[in-house]
Amino acid sequence: MKARLAGLLFASLLAIGSGIGVASAVSFDRSYADPASDVVELWASNLTPVLTDGNLTMSPFPDSVNVLRLASADAGADIALTIQVKGSIANLDNTSYQIRIYTRQDNSTHFRATYVNDKMMLTSNATGFVPIDISPRVTVTQGTLVVNVAKSWLGTITAWDLDATATETGTVYAYRDSGWQIAGNPGSEPTLPGAPSVLANWAWIAVVPVAIAIATVVVMVLRERKRGSTGKLRSQRDEVPSFHRRGKP
Repeated sequence: MKARLAGLLFASLLAIGSGIGVASAVSFDRSYADPASDVVELWASNLTPVLTDGNLTMSPFPDSVNVLRLASADAGADIALTIQVKGSIANLDNTSYQIRIYTRQDNSTHFRATYVNDKMMLTSNATGFVPIDISPRVTVTQGTLVVNVAKSWLGTITAWDLDATATETGTVYAYRDSGWQIAGNPGSEPTLPGAPSVLANWAWIAVVPVAIAIATVVVMVLRERKRGSTGKLRSQRDEVPSFHRRGKP
């Protein structure tokens, strides 16, 4: 019985280990398409929307900031980030392409890879992060910008997601488009979800086998104790009559 209990306990530990493996696995592959031509016109002074009859003013131009696709892919020690626009990537001081990188489930901190006029910097809203010039890691081919970001720069990664904005700022007007999970959602800034209030699906998959294994061990232990107690009680009952028989004159 002890051997069986040890085996069950070992199985429980394996289940726990497998659950930890699921929890720590992070997929870096993302691909968000935005086929809609939804560049929003903003006032350059405060970047608030220009309204036409109470509605957002949108157009496919300038196509240099009309985002078509945002993606990321695992590249070994790096993560390849891609932003694609309908026109050509503009190398101008008034045009920026920014990819925000979220490495925690609660999105409390994030990184920013910002490209302006042939230069790209990696920054973060985390206190103490020193900006990194990642310009040598950038490749631009017409309307596609790709940059390889080292995983080591991002610290501990427990989750993965990203969004992006492309912005051109003029004297009176500015133009901006966004790329994120909800493809083609015009005129709104991307808002990533916060930490879930319940375990994610993969977490339940990891927890349930562990709970079943532990419950099985507990039941087996209780049954063994019950059998042991019953056996002792029977032995005592058998011994009492024999004692009295031996004690008779």
